[in-house]
Amino acid sequence: MTLVSAMIPTFRRPQLVGKAIEAVLAQTHRPLELIVIDDGSGDETPQVLAGCESKAEQAGVQYRWITIPNGGLGNARTRALELATGEYLAFDDDDDPWLPEKVATQLAAMQANPGFGVSFTRYLHEGNKTAKPKPEQMQQGWVFGSLCRGDTRAHVQTLMITRAVWQKVGGFAPYPNFMDTHFALKAALEFQFLAVMQPLTVICTPPRTMSRAGGTEGDVKRDHIKLGVLDDFEREYAGHARFDKAAFAVQRARIYDEHVKHLLWLGKVAEAKQAWQTAIKVCGEQPLLTKLKRKLTKASVAGVFGLKLKKPR
Repeated sequence: MTLVSAMIPTFRRPQLVGKAIEAVLAQTHRPLELIVIDDGSGDETPQVLAGCESKAEQAGVQYRWITIPNGGLGNARTRALELATGEYLAFDDDDDPWLPEKVATQLAAMQANPGFGVSFTRYLHEGNKTAKPKPEQMQQGWVFGSLCRGDTRAHVQTLMITRAVWQKVGGFAPYPNFMDTHFALKAALEFQFLAVMQPLTVICTPPRTMSRAGGTEGDVKRDHIKLGVLDDFEREYAGHARFDKAAFAVQRARIYDEHVKHLLWLGKVAEAKQAWQTAIKVCGEQPLLTKLKRKLTKASVAGVFGLKLKKPR
């Protein structure tokens, strides 16, 4: 039987990580290894993780957890990869439980298609029975370009990779965020992606998450980080045979599109116009950027009356 390693990084979510662990222990596949990295939470997380040891033993799952100095999500994921011994490696977040058949279904798909190094699945949002992404966003094969364009959505909580992927592309970069996209893009340069159409993960969105911290002001800060990550990626991989410059320009334009909107919602119209001009210069006349012209004009008119555009709910 094939050993699969499941890996969960966690930081100050003792009330959530136990549920994610229980979802791994409930997987139908064996042999299964579970590695949990406590990223220096400094709270009761170690007690929660220690309390899962007997549950793991009863479930027949090899379980290991460690606490490391706080270094961020990318560092924690990489530490888990370093400890993992499985032939296949699967990522999860501490707030996103897997459905019981996830590992077995995904492993069977990968073993039936040995030419693929990475597989990804559809998922459900908590409280919603509609599977996402849409089927047309589950393209497979050499997907670097479609990942950049958003035509393929491969969320890290759904990923399973072969050990060869980890050995070839390395771990997760230590960025404050966007490290998951960075990992997926570099993996897509080297390995084909396999789409598993079943929804096998439940993605939850608790109030306190890095991706939502600081409201729209926080979004603006994260936009700058994301653009910096893309700059780093292009410098390192632009010479790769599978690097698609045109598609990568779309990826960058997608971030600029969000960035301009975030600035407009804050009423920072002048900054939004400057960001849009930079985006056009760097990315070219991308359709989603040209569509922003009308929104910029509307925001300028609203500003005359001391108003600003409302953020969609």
